[in-house]
Amino acid sequence: MSISNKKVLIVGGGIAGPALAIQLIGQGAEVKIIEARTEAEMQEGLFFGISPNGLNILSGLVDISGLYKEYVPGTLRFYNSKGRQIAELDASYQKAAYGTSSIQVKRSAITNLLQEKLNGLGVPIEYGCRLQSIEHQGPKINIDTNKGLLAGYDLLIGADGIHSRCRKLVFPQAPSPTYTKMLSTGAVVKIPGWSDASEAVEMTFGEKAFFGFSTTNTGTVWWFNNYDWEQEPDRKAFQDPSFQQNIKKELLELHKNDYGKIREIIFAGSDLFAYPIYDMPPLEKWHTENVCLIGDAAHAISPHTGQGASLALEDSAVLAKCLACNPNPGLAFSRFQQLRSDRVARVIAQARKVGRAKSKPNPIANFFRDLVLKFFIHTEKKKMDWIYGYDVNKLDYGSSGTS
Repeated sequence: MSISNKKVLIVGGGIAGPALAIQLIGQGAEVKIIEARTEAEMQEGLFFGISPNGLNILSGLVDISGLYKEYVPGTLRFYNSKGRQIAELDASYQKAAYGTSSIQVKRSAITNLLQEKLNGLGVPIEYGCRLQSIEHQGPKINIDTNKGLLAGYDLLIGADGIHSRCRKLVFPQAPSPTYTKMLSTGAVVKIPGWSDASEAVEMTFGEKAFFGFSTTNTGTVWWFNNYDWEQEPDRKAFQDPSFQQNIKKELLELHKNDYGKIREIIFAGSDLFAYPIYDMPPLEKWHTENVCLIGDAAHAISPHTGQGASLALEDSAVLAKCLACNPNPGLAFSRFQQLRSDRVARVIAQARKVGRAKSKPNPIANFFRDLVLKFFIHTEKKKMDWIYGYDVNKLDYGSSGTS
């Protein structure tokens, strides 16, 4: 089909939605983006990894030099609870192999670059606009929001995350995200006198919980922690200062026998960020004839491998090409799911495996992990080419023949 002059509404102003919008505008589509969060809320949140497969797509959309104003190189160093380095996954080889290397950046650094690009294209994101209902009127789609009716759209793209409202409305029988009984916490802190170099992300298998931190090129410390939390917490509770203080006390207790730098970092933070980690059961279909889910709305991944943003960017590029190469939306969406489902399933399986390795440590497992991790890392490094070397230009975007 030709996407030219088609009206497309994208629900979700994070990464996948704006990245797709930029590409569809380049194909002549008329695009509008709505986002439930406020613009201020979009600046919240922590940081994550983005690897060559995502960076190479992003660099085709925006000037990524802005990401390096504050970042951490993507090399990972692994430590045991006593602070002894037990392995390293060096990322420096990636630039020669893939054209760029993995980095850690704030989520807002990427979303701001995408928004700036969209503003330049005359397509601002409408924040604080929540999807309420979807109505099909012939071949057109009407969307009711808290800010009024948006009518006459040809296509609707759900890029609104793991708790997707779009998914719930379009596929009411679809499974809901499941709580993994693991909590992720973290903070961004300035520590007086801190002089660590920003060479790598330091990952520690603590005695009772996993802890990671890094020092940015500006001297700021970014840290995160994963630990078991049996009862699914109320998402609103995280806004309560007393709840944050309880988390801080819990973290200090969890890491009381780990090497001292961890406790120093936790103690320095006053504004903690916390969220429950969810897993998304696979969906049978990601689309209808004129509605399609992408990113976490279609196939959410836990944060353990740092591939969420990169997969979202891959989705945007593949879907844009499918829409350009197939005769109607249903065929384009079907081809998109065919091209993406196996790959994302493999990455999700890998993330689950890593997540299990972080939880419920025990002394015997820890002993053997310390012995063999460096050999395992060396082996796995060779296996990462299928992730980092992903090239959207080498896929067959022809019609699948079904919708």
